[in-house]
Amino acid sequence: MANEDGTSKERWRRPVSNLRDQLAARRTIAGELISLANILGRPVEDPDGHRVGRVNDVAVNWEAGTANPRVSGVLVNLNKGLVLVDASEMTLEQSKVHVRSGRITVAQPMRHAGDIALARDVLDHQLVDIEGVQVVRAADVYLRRLPDGWELAGVDVGFQAYARRLLYKRRTCPPPRRAIDWADLQTFVPRAADEGTPATTDPAAVAGTIGGGIQLGSPARDVRKLRAREVAAIISDLDLRKRAHVASLAAPSAAAEALRQLNQKQRDAVLAELSESDRAVLLTHLESDEPK
Repeated sequence: MANEDGTSKERWRRPVSNLRDQLAARRTIAGELISLANILGRPVEDPDGHRVGRVNDVAVNWEAGTANPRVSGVLVNLNKGLVLVDASEMTLEQSKVHVRSGRITVAQPMRHAGDIALARDVLDHQLVDIEGVQVVRAADVYLRRLPDGWELAGVDVGFQAYARRLLYKRRTCPPPRRAIDWADLQTFVPRAADEGTPATTDPAAVAGTIGGGIQLGSPARDVRKLRAREVAAIISDLDLRKRAHVASLAAPSAAAEALRQLNQKQRDAVLAELSESDRAVLLTHLESDEPK
């Protein structure tokens, strides 16, 4: 499937290989993509151009069945606290954010169902690349311009993305080197049951749900399409709770075969994390397929 500018997923995933392509990519990226790492800490200005705060995080609203969630707001760090500015009240640019109102007040934050804070919940977190059948870690997150806003485009998983975060920020968006389209990813996002009642100054409290959950993001149904060796390759790189969650979503026969690749102690630990119904199904497959 091609993007609006005619760039295919294959081109998005493939590293830029020569100088001509690099220059063309930078010209396109400068206006169409924003790097999350590059926008964090940037000034937030009022209509008169006065700085009123700095970008703390960017929130997207992840509705069921949405391949590329839209930006729902920007978390602004003010002198007296944090506030989530709705996407309709601000303009997102490469090196700053403009708010349309002259006043930003700090109040009890309104939590929006399905909002995910990208810096808190995605950047540097484990992701499952379904297309590449691997576990990756997001070194940077990219937003893509739409006619009426911005959407979550994908992540950069390359070492260079980590390295440039240690350097001075650029005025324009740095090009991704090892980029993966968000539609090809499954990510572990917070669950509503894990939210608790965090302090109002916590970034995750203002920008949706608190971190710490293990629910795979929609469309998790893609995990059921994976074969046993692919499930095994993925869970080998995950911690206990995430292994259990992937095992509960994969096809039972594939999950059971993947669990056989673990030693007995690891396998028992994963089964203990599952619900009774999921554990019963997997035990049935494990026992039925045991060598006689």
